Amino acid sequence: VDTVAFALEGLGARSGEQSGDLQGLSNVEGADSESVDELLEEGNAFEADVVKGVEDAEDADEGEVRTHEVPQDDVPEYLDKK
Repeated sequence: VDTVAFALEGLGARSGEQSGDLQGLSNVEGADSESVDELLEEGNAFEADVVKGVEDAEDADEGEVRTHEVPQDDVPEYLDKK
């Protein structure tokens, strides 16, 4: 098997040439294209809820972790099998 050397320049997660590509997502904070109100007006309640959750989230090092437990009888059958 022959090996070929290549330059590492330009290869990185932001270049789109290897795994880790952010698929064109902006790295600018607050770069959502539509406000929660605009999303709701268009009938996109799920997307509006996601944007609202992100906007209202506390900083990772400041917020309290809240967990919840799903009752065993509420676990879908396909997840309950081991």
